Amino acid sequence: MNNQTLLPLAILLFVFAAWFVFHYAKRNTSCVITLLSIISFGLGSAAVALLPIDLSYASTSISSHESTDDDGIGNNSDIDIEDDTDVSQNNPTYLPWQITYWTTFFLAWLVLPITRETLLSGHFTLRQRLKDGIAISIKGIFLMILMGVVAVIGMAIHLQSIRLVQTVLPVLMALGNTYGLVLVSLLLGNGL
Repeated sequence: MNNQTLLPLAILLFVFAAWFVFHYAKRNTSCVITLLSIISFGLGSAAVALLPIDLSYASTSISSHESTDDDGIGNNSDIDIEDDTDVSQNNPTYLPWQITYWTTFFLAWLVLPITRETLLSGHFTLRQRLKDGIAISIKGIFLMILMGVVAVIGMAIHLQSIRLVQTVLPVLMALGNTYGLVLVSLLLGNGL
């Protein structure tokens, strides 16, 4: 898989996302909401499409680094993938993954919640609604961070362990996935 195949795939995914949004959106949906929906669906599709490509690249990369013993049995203990020059130079999916990850992160934590709260605000001017949407979103993010910290501390006390990798990190990953699923459910309910 090379860079020439990733660009047509990205174009195809965003064309499909645009068709999907235009087909299922109400006719009076604003252009901003339609554009945000197309970007969100397109990036979600990009992550789903990049995963098998990246896994196939990783499996071929690891198999090319395998060494054999004298008896011909593969020995994976000598593999040191970190010896490669730079991950971004060797993996054609590195830049698309970075773009997909950070754009989705920015959309999920800032743009979509602020847009949702701005649309739900009862103020009359755009400036007041935007100010109210930002304030409510910041309160919501602060509450989620606070609940996450309390949950991690409570779990560490309950398990009588503060091993970051074995205990805390999986909880943070689960909280991140839960937040994403809840946000998707809320936004789908409002047509975003």
